[in-house]
Amino acid sequence: MITENDPYNQFIKTTFTLDTPLSEESLAALLSIAQVETFPKNSFLLPVGKTARKVHLLYQGAIIAYFLDHDGNTYNKNIFLEGDFVGSTVSYLTNSPSKFALEAIEDCTVISFDYQAYRKLIETHADLKNFYIAYLERNWVISKEKREIALVMESAGSRYLQLLKEHPGIDERIPLRHIASHLGITPTQLSRIRKEFK
Repeated sequence: MITENDPYNQFIKTTFTLDTPLSEESLAALLSIAQVETFPKNSFLLPVGKTARKVHLLYQGAIIAYFLDHDGNTYNKNIFLEGDFVGSTVSYLTNSPSKFALEAIEDCTVISFDYQAYRKLIETHADLKNFYIAYLERNWVISKEKREIALVMESAGSRYLQLLKEHPGIDERIPLRHIASHLGITPTQLSRIRKEFK
């Protein structure tokens, strides 16, 4: 449990008030179900085939979500950095095994919430419900559509520059093969693009 004087307290409050106000009562309720967990580099928050039980708020580090094909090739679904919520929404909602893995690619510290307890808070606190809706709209509707359009309408170079603009220094933190997969190109193509921009 995280207390009011804990350094993670302000991080939770800042994250949950990005889109909507948050009452002290709701903040206290969140703190009561929050736990701090650490995951060393190359460890899994969620392996393929395991049902997600926790919602993670990434405090420090980087995490990737990826699929595996039958030959063991990986296909990047998302890259998560500080301030992002990490988990498998479909796995939570359907209570089914996750189709993708969540792997720490840096040493990570996350603030974890039991999904069922978190869901109960959303149902009983209007401000948390408003946050939940706003977050889903911003990250799973607007951002997802932008990415889908960019994959079709924009060049790989433009997508790479946009990624650097949104996340300065990401190319120094995330292995290039993961960035390439995230952009929908091969590592060789990304290497060529980087050389051109240099």
